Amino acid sequence: MATAAMFARSVRLFARKNLSPEALSAHLATRAVQIRDDLIASHQAPTTYTTYVDGQKNAREAVVQPDGVILYRFHYLPQATLLAMEQAMRLSPVRSGRYRRAWCVVVDGRVWTQDLARIPAGSEVMVLNPEPYARKIDTGGMKTSVPPGIVEATRQIVQRQYPNIKAERQFVTIPAGVIPGAPWILRQNHGRSRSRSAGQPITYPALVLKEKV
Repeated sequence: MATAAMFARSVRLFARKNLSPEALSAHLATRAVQIRDDLIASHQAPTTYTTYVDGQKNAREAVVQPDGVILYRFHYLPQATLLAMEQAMRLSPVRSGRYRRAWCVVVDGRVWTQDLARIPAGSEVMVLNPEPYARKIDTGGMKTSVPPGIVEATRQIVQRQYPNIKAERQFVTIPAGVIPGAPWILRQNHGRSRSRSAGQPITYPALVLKEKV
């Protein structure tokens, strides 16, 4: 809202001075780039974004109409993923350290081993722990030095920090071959649910992140 208001005030100011349509367009483009770069430099916005000029995706700012709109859609998914990993590890019990170190990121069904900053816009990200006892720790079925609900606590932190990200706690199945050692196969029945029957792969609590449309 503040950025839109600044644009509007600039356009009105120049309009009062009877500048030509070309000059108004040039001014709007210059101001848009300046405000965008200032937000990035002050760490109020990430370095990745998509530009929309008069509704056209990836258009150059210079083609904006005198009464047009320049919109930057910043991509916060990498930052949200980093925060999720940091918080999940911080909230984890520390005995051997194995559980804390096991947290990983899965992007569109594949383990992400690159820099988190390179996660593409529009991806589905899962932050999860593939240890066979991860579900018990998260649901309280195993007593540890920390309270249960690590994934939900992490979700709340991420959602507060990044309201433009859709953050959900889900129980997911890890396909064979995606993460070494997963999925863990149940050796005996656990409850009445068919998915908790002996011989079935367990489901893992995961934080699923997507950009809101």
